Amino acid sequence: MTENIRGIGINTGSVNPYGAQAKGSEAKPEEKQPEVKTNTPQNQTVKPEDVLAYMANSAVVVNPKATTKTYDVSKYVTPEQAARIAGFVTSFEDQVAKGLIAINEMEEFEGLSEAAKYEIAAAMVQ
Repeated sequence: MTENIRGIGINTGSVNPYGAQAKGSEAKPEEKQPEVKTNTPQNQTVKPEDVLAYMANSAVVVNPKATTKTYDVSKYVTPEQAARIAGFVTSFEDQVAKGLIAINEMEEFEGLSEAAKYEIAAAMVQ
């Protein structure tokens, strides 16, 4: 019967979890190896300021300076479309410039930075 099972390809050696010992040989007792302790404390101490500085520096993402790319517009749009888009851009820039003039004249916005003023002026354009 076992020959038929082996013909199917079933591993009958895995049925016995203890494994079969060879006949005529006895099991050798396991040799005990001395235990080595590796949990030794480190003698080096780190200042809390150094840890906080490392954490602050690792959280900052440094982006390399972006290079400006030039694109050949004629590959993507026709000359009529390019002229129409250029007209939209110039009208947007004109409206932002008018908004900046209005913001600079108001006393409420005197303490704002230039970048904040540009953002407000761009948001005013519809």
